[in-house]
Amino acid sequence: MNDILLDILVVVCIIGVAVVIYVLLGLRRTIKKLDLFITSMESSLKPALDELTQTLKGVKHISDNLVTATDDAKALSGSIRGTGENIRRVSGYVEDIASSSFFQVSGLKAGIMAGLKVMIHHFVKKHKK
Repeated sequence: MNDILLDILVVVCIIGVAVVIYVLLGLRRTIKKLDLFITSMESSLKPALDELTQTLKGVKHISDNLVTATDDAKALSGSIRGTGENIRRVSGYVEDIASSSFFQVSGLKAGIMAGLKVMIHHFVKKHKK
């Protein structure tokens, strides 16, 4: 009976070793496929990372340009504001000049009219004598 048990044990060990060898061979194929997959991912990941780096540089360049444009727009709006204030001041000056000129012209007109009346009155009096 010991011989039968020993034979069964040897057969079980051989089957176990065969199963372990089969599993190891399958594991070896899986590891090779995984290695090929990792290699292909590395080769495709490198260009993607380079492209991402270039894209990020482009975005940074655009944001720098936007900051510059915003600063220029702020400076332009400040200049426009200053120009508007200057135009308002000049308009006030022109209005003051126009109103004072109007009064001066009105006064000059009244003076000329008074002078003409005096001259006419003087000539009329002189001719009546």
